[in-house]
Amino acid sequence: MQLPWSRSAAHATHGVVIFTAERMSDSESAPTQLVNVGRDPLADTIIGERYRVLGRIGEGGMGTVFRVEHVLMKKVLALKLLRAEFSNVPDALRRFEREAQSASRLNHPNIISVTDFGHGATGELFLVMEFIAGQPLSEVLAREGRLEVGRACHIASQILRALEHAHAEGVVHRDLKPANVMLVRDVDPRLPETVKILDFGIAKMTQAQGSDEPLTRGMMIFGTPAYMSPEQAAGQEADSRADLYSCGIILYEMLAGRKPFIDEDLVKLLGLQITAAPPHFAETAPEAHVPPALETVVMRVLEKDRDKRFASAAEFREAIEESSTDVAELGARFAAKSVRMGFWLGAKVWAKRPLLVGLLRRGWALVCRGKTKLDQLAMPALKYLPAVLRRFALPAIAVALVLVLVFARGGGRKGASPKLEPPKPKPVAAEMKSPIKAIEENMAKGLLTEARVIIMQQISAHPKDGRVRFLLGNLEFADKNPGAGLQAYEEALRLDPGLRGDAALLINIRSELDDKKLGLAALEMMVKQVGKPASDVLVELATDDMRMEFRKLAREGCQAIGCIEKVDLVNSYSLDLSQARTCEDKREAVQKLGETGDKRAIEPLKKARTERRSLLGSLLGRRGRSCVAKDIDAALTALGEPPKPPAKKKRRRK
Repeated sequence: MQLPWSRSAAHATHGVVIFTAERMSDSESAPTQLVNVGRDPLADTIIGERYRVLGRIGEGGMGTVFRVEHVLMKKVLALKLLRAEFSNVPDALRRFEREAQSASRLNHPNIISVTDFGHGATGELFLVMEFIAGQPLSEVLAREGRLEVGRACHIASQILRALEHAHAEGVVHRDLKPANVMLVRDVDPRLPETVKILDFGIAKMTQAQGSDEPLTRGMMIFGTPAYMSPEQAAGQEADSRADLYSCGIILYEMLAGRKPFIDEDLVKLLGLQITAAPPHFAETAPEAHVPPALETVVMRVLEKDRDKRFASAAEFREAIEESSTDVAELGARFAAKSVRMGFWLGAKVWAKRPLLVGLLRRGWALVCRGKTKLDQLAMPALKYLPAVLRRFALPAIAVALVLVLVFARGGGRKGASPKLEPPKPKPVAAEMKSPIKAIEENMAKGLLTEARVIIMQQISAHPKDGRVRFLLGNLEFADKNPGAGLQAYEEALRLDPGLRGDAALLINIRSELDDKKLGLAALEMMVKQVGKPASDVLVELATDDMRMEFRKLAREGCQAIGCIEKVDLVNSYSLDLSQARTCEDKREAVQKLGETGDKRAIEPLKKARTERRSLLGSLLGRRGRSCVAKDIDAALTALGEPPKPPAKKKRRRK
């Protein structure tokens, strides 16, 4: 069976042309737009006895698009002509006919309309559409970068209105991207631009009609990797929620000025679509100031699990509109809803007034009985209090009881605690043993791409299995991509805490501790997720690592997992004292040295006490150790070495 991520460009299987990931780029489905090209060989020829070719517009996934003129109506249109090499492929011909049938059912202001289709004189198939004098969103983004929040939301809302109509007709686009979104300016520049979606013709109908049968029996991937939903990337069947995911990618790109997932290797890019969480806007575009409510909407539609996304285009569109940043619009919408809600509640309350009055009376009676009972129980103990305090005692008791109940319901966090020894890893399911063996064998042979393909398939089939994520982390480290490796390990440990004792995981995480960018993240993973299996590493870092931030975090980790007694605290806090820049940090280090009770702490404290400021430090206004002199004296006294009083200077006799 041909894997969906094969690196071959194209091949034929049983007469079916299968385009693979390497061929799927934005250029595969060129938008209907006018381009500057030389005179086309077909110029002035007649297609279908009624369309004269005026010029070439662009290339599509299955054919070429021309600007044509209807010879009778003198109307300029766009005509899509099937490529000549596909003329004898039955599957391609049926797909083109199905394309025309499904596209002709769509009639919406935000969808390019299909007006005709038929056969040319030599048997070619063609599809006729309205001609759009606009520019694709892809060119706008390439020229302007990120768009304003209001404009991006306006464009996304129009895209979703088009998808609402198409999905209601049972049509899924499956290749939604900026190149297929045309922006048409109104004659009046004050009016907003209109969105027109192209290439609904290559969509697959989700509702079977008559005796229609599947067009292909092979494994095919439709779409563009950068905008493809996880289920499409995994070679699974796509439904309307795949279009919502693609629209979410487009909205993310409009807001941030870049796509959420970027990689030159298309196999890795498909893997990111399946496994990686989209980065937050604070990381990719902090200057955009995307409203938190809108970011929540975008992150929800980009969920890997399609069941966690919005259920429909209408729901997605309404969520975008609710997160609008237009204060006037929000105020008007809130006022309108408040008025409607007020009338509705008023009518309900008026209709139920006898019931409400009865409930209020019963509730007040219960409160009075409860107060009487509490008075009877508490008065024998409260009679000894002064009258002034007695009135506040009962409310205080009630508040204390509520607090006890609230905190009593708290408990330990679910999952294995880092303080404890790791449990055994979860057993490997029977159906996963063979793929896992194949992954390990490919990695041992250095066949990382082949191993990645199998891993992505297993993640798609078993998203809750930690072992596959763990193998993905090993693969990323072997492929010199430690940042992605740490993310995979983090997800693996969340799914299966038993993996935190694995030797390969510990070695790979430890290898990144000296990295300037990933070192702190690796240490935090050791402290918060790995825990006890990393105690030796944490002890070493807490004792003599030359980075103050790392020493502090390692000490906190040792304190949490119970290995603090192995740390040389005198050496650790002495380094803190020598590297501290503020009086607060110096004071904390001095106090900690005094609390060790170790005589070895006397020497660094005395050295700090007698240390003088340098000339440069004096010029810069630094206070040296003078601000903690009293704290040093107190620490030395606690260690049994009180400082000697300064010798009195003898006066000279005149």
